[in-house]
Amino acid sequence: MDSFLAYLHPAMATVALLLSWVVFRQGFHQRTQRLRRVPAPPNSYARHVKLGPWNVALLIASALGGLGSAVLLRGWKPLATFHGKLGVLSAILFGLMWWLGRALAAGDKSGANRHGVLGVFSLFAAGLAGLLGISLLP
Repeated sequence: MDSFLAYLHPAMATVALLLSWVVFRQGFHQRTQRLRRVPAPPNSYARHVKLGPWNVALLIASALGGLGSAVLLRGWKPLATFHGKLGVLSAILFGLMWWLGRALAAGDKSGANRHGVLGVFSLFAAGLAGLLGISLLP
């Protein structure tokens, strides 16, 4: 059972990262539409607003699962690796991005650039954390 649980966090994180890329692309289409006045793909905004919060929740759950896996299954100290620290940082960045996204969806467009920049940084941090995590697999 422990071997199954050891791979649960990486599997969930992989799904979350793939979904993050999809949500990022939809958001990038919105930025292109806003700045260049080019039409975004149909329903891109609706999918971005619908999938974004679910993706952030999955990423935060994955970060918490990684912490739990490290402490409970492996007996490591919390955040003993750069992978763990970067994973938690990316989860925090995703949470901040979600918070800004809520304001955007409510009509306050002043944080659109900050939301996008946070999206790029959080996706980069999560991807790097994922690459670093490969070496920690059992």
